[in-house]
Amino acid sequence: MPAKSLLRAILLMSSLGLSCLQAWAQPADNAPLHVVGFPYPPFMALDERGKPSGPMVELVSEAFRRMGQPASIELLPLARALLQIETGEAGAMFTVKKTPEREAKYLFSSEPVLFQDYVIFVSSDSPLAFRGDLNALAMASIGVVANTSYGAIFDAAARQGTFKKLEISGSHEASFRKLLAGRMEAVVCSRAVGVEILKQLQAVRRVKISGPPIETTQSYLMFNKAVATPQLVAGFDHAIRAMRQEGLFSTKAANIAK
Repeated sequence: MPAKSLLRAILLMSSLGLSCLQAWAQPADNAPLHVVGFPYPPFMALDERGKPSGPMVELVSEAFRRMGQPASIELLPLARALLQIETGEAGAMFTVKKTPEREAKYLFSSEPVLFQDYVIFVSSDSPLAFRGDLNALAMASIGVVANTSYGAIFDAAARQGTFKKLEISGSHEASFRKLLAGRMEAVVCSRAVGVEILKQLQAVRRVKISGPPIETTQSYLMFNKAVATPQLVAGFDHAIRAMRQEGLFSTKAANIAK
């Protein structure tokens, strides 16, 4: 978060609005809420000291601080983060897309914290052309990450068996490495995340985006029902709405990288 925005946030937190947010949240006790995420550059990553950093970490930390709810944030491999939220070892997880299966098991914030364009990445010399019709990708080998949602449109096509050659990896970076090695034809990923990974792999010129976005998705905080109360979730939403109205973060975070 830019220095001016941080200063403005500190000043705002000393105002009457903070007291209102604390009353709204009404946490059952003052014990820290264990919140997990997963490395997802450029939105969240571990810094050189191994500490969680990035705009999503700052946003979530600020929201809980405004609520008066202590929170400990940890970034874990995706599978471990999902396991901790399922078992209740973690009370909340970010950033997560809503699916019918998840909404049946967990509480979700109503306010999105991240907007992303999901696109198709292919090798720079690939003849594969995506023009908006997912059926055209039916026979292409496409890299996806296990236990990851790519938005309602892609997820529905996958459930219906549209794609015959989905290649499942443990991370987005692993998918891109396979693409670069010629082991698959395409990768579906957030535009911003894909571009950031390619920068880290020094492979931006070797990969291109084919066609328009599949969908612009919204991601949220997901809460374990046995750990977090509806009042806590409502308090988080209230804090996010206030921060958005004050211009402390952009709802178009996907524009971090193009």
